[in-house]
Amino acid sequence: MLCVALGLASALPGCAGGEGRARGFVESDDAGPPSEPTTSFEDKDGGAPLIPEPPECADEAAQQIYVVATDKGFYRFYPEKLSFERVGTLGCPTTAGTFSMAIDRRGTAWVEYTDGRIYAVDTHDATCKPTAFKPGQTGFDYFGMGFALNSDDPKDGEKLYVAGNGLATLDTKSFELTFLGSLTTGRSELTAIGSQLFAFSVDSGVVTRLNKATGASEATHRTSAVEDLGGFAFAHWGGQFWLFTGRGSSSKVTTYSPTTDQSTVVIPSTGMLIVGAGSSTCAPLTPPK
Repeated sequence: MLCVALGLASALPGCAGGEGRARGFVESDDAGPPSEPTTSFEDKDGGAPLIPEPPECADEAAQQIYVVATDKGFYRFYPEKLSFERVGTLGCPTTAGTFSMAIDRRGTAWVEYTDGRIYAVDTHDATCKPTAFKPGQTGFDYFGMGFALNSDDPKDGEKLYVAGNGLATLDTKSFELTFLGSLTTGRSELTAIGSQLFAFSVDSGVVTRLNKATGASEATHRTSAVEDLGGFAFAHWGGQFWLFTGRGSSSKVTTYSPTTDQSTVVIPSTGMLIVGAGSSTCAPLTPPK
């Protein structure tokens, strides 16, 4: 999720101030003061979580939406209940603010900060680990992030796509960016429905299906979620897009259905400014019955 217009990035770190309590807000039992920058993952070369890796889509944690706020609070969002659960506070070893996030099929959140660095976060307890990613590769200083399956068969794996100075992929083992092509969507956040990649531009409220090989626009949908120069985030769950937009100290939550072409504000005020969101490709493609 892109936090603010790139021209304002130097004015961060937190993109905006404000704390609060969301509608439907509950505290997790393990929520508490900021944790130390440690993790349950094994470390190698100061890098990303490696061994042991949890299985893909192993539990409910990999199937929900996650958001991060300007106060570095890390939350699990339950779309069916329209409620947020605070998992913890990010204790990543940086003074920079949170900027963007994506979730993989093993339940790891990849969180970008305003200094361009990326950290691996455990979605069960919000513990944080640095990665070997080097900021500024191929001119990508800041970017939106989202995983998409390589094909309709999950066994073929997934890739992490980033939208910044064009469209690129980010290898989560080597942490190298590979440029794919230009984008016409402006500042954008990414999410996927299975193997289909989508970009959300908060300046226009448009959701665009992208060609994953080139970045070309293949289809567009116009939503009511428009917020010039505000914080925004984007995720898919249950056949709908979930759009988090706001400025100041609070975001609203809007759903958009590509089937009905309807936008609905489902939470007018969350009580926190959300600057990152993500759902993995384990998320349901249709609403659970």
